[in-house]
Amino acid sequence: MPDNVDEIQTARAAQAERTAFTEKAILDAAEAVFARGGLAGTRVREIAEAAGVNGATLYNYYPSKSALYEAVLERGVKPLVELLETFSAGPRELETTRALVAEVMCHLAGHPNFSRLIYLEAMAEGPYLSTLARKWFRPLMERIIGELKDSPEPLDLEDGMLPLVAALFIHASFGHFALAPLLHETLDTDPVSAEGIERQTRFIDTLILKMFPLLASKAEASTPEGVDG
Repeated sequence: MPDNVDEIQTARAAQAERTAFTEKAILDAAEAVFARGGLAGTRVREIAEAAGVNGATLYNYYPSKSALYEAVLERGVKPLVELLETFSAGPRELETTRALVAEVMCHLAGHPNFSRLIYLEAMAEGPYLSTLARKWFRPLMERIIGELKDSPEPLDLEDGMLPLVAALFIHASFGHFALAPLLHETLDTDPVSAEGIERQTRFIDTLILKMFPLLASKAEASTPEGVDG
């Protein structure tokens, strides 16, 4: 009997692994195909072919093209909202701020087509633009604006400009990936290479330190003499 239990558990674990692998393949393919054609310009058959599955298998995971599109959006934005929520619950320090920037850029680098999809939805004023704004980007922007307001070193700006600062960080992160082909041709460097992503991460770090120099001074003050920071 124990052998049968072990075999059943092993079979279930293998099935769960196959399911997760197939679901990721479908989401990755959908993200790439939707980024080229948007929701209206994409056929489910294209996604299935790109994912290496048949249409019936795809529909077992997602009952409609809209459901798949929503899943792609959620996978792209939800982790960013959660990262900001975790950051907001902790101390505002240089290292935690840098870690947040690195994690955001790492997430977007892992889904480079997602940023293009977002820009395409915005430019085309797609059917999910309002949902995307209300459900995901408004909470994201409100969290960033809240951090700007609650900073121990508030910016010398009127409140009406804080959303523009939040939008600046959105553009500096999402835009880096969405406009990568244009930037590549313009600058003769690959923005989505490891070097390009690392350079953009350092740029955002630098931008934050220029805006909030107290972060850097606090870090320097906490570094013991004779120890390099």
